[in-house]
Amino acid sequence: MRTDGPVVVALDGAPHSSETLQWAADEAVRRSADLLIVRAIDETWRLAPWAWYPTLVDSTSVEAELADDLADRAARVVDHHPHLTVRTHVMHGRTVPALRALSGGAQLLVVGAPTRSRPSRTGSLALHVAAHASCPVAAVRSDPNLTASPEPAVVVGVDGSLGSLAAARLAAGEAAMRDGRLRVVHARPTGPHLGGALPLATDDPDDPADKGALVVVESLQDEHRDLTIELALVDDDAADALVELGAGNALLVVGSRGLGTFIGMLLGSVSSAVIREATVPVLVARDHG
Repeated sequence: MRTDGPVVVALDGAPHSSETLQWAADEAVRRSADLLIVRAIDETWRLAPWAWYPTLVDSTSVEAELADDLADRAARVVDHHPHLTVRTHVMHGRTVPALRALSGGAQLLVVGAPTRSRPSRTGSLALHVAAHASCPVAAVRSDPNLTASPEPAVVVGVDGSLGSLAAARLAAGEAAMRDGRLRVVHARPTGPHLGGALPLATDDPDDPADKGALVVVESLQDEHRDLTIELALVDDDAADALVELGAGNALLVVGSRGLGTFIGMLLGSVSSAVIREATVPVLVARDHG
């Protein structure tokens, strides 16, 4: 994972774009990184699906309008963060491939996610980008009706997979940057698991899965001695447990894939469910590079 690239934030003009941009700008400042604000012009929509002929659209005027909007947003960001270097870019083509190309040089890619009561293509975009990007992806959503934790933590789920171990390391770094706490969650299924890769919940104190979670915590504590780390062992569905324990906290971190993932899935079922249901920003770690 690159640590010298910019924070890239993709906007779509939806009402939550301002909140997404503010979150991304704060992250760029926290990481001492540049901020790149992007917007895509997907020209494939110019073929009307009901007519089979090109609609006449002046793409030049559309690009100029979007460029002006991004410039205005960038100026407002600099007003709040005068030492932050902010650039803008209008992309052409399909959004996900364009963002995937940009992610290769980024240290973080930020996209917005709609409220759960307003599902839209943005939610789908977050899932697709998280599955294909080369860098960690943050899907920004917050619930204005949710009471924040008095001591917000970074929450991460672990299940023994390589993806969850990468997520745990990333989460520890995020918590350290925030001078906060890290809560490591290991959810033990309470019923048969689809793929049979995970054991049923057990009260056995020598349970190997629980021991593995303890080893992860000990390893993270060795790497971040000043960080407060706690372990939560819960008997629940992993996605449900993470969404519940993440509520009100600063950030929820998941791996790109876990032990129960179907072969060939680019984004694990737990990560997908968390992105769809979480009430706080979700950061998806990459288990490669």
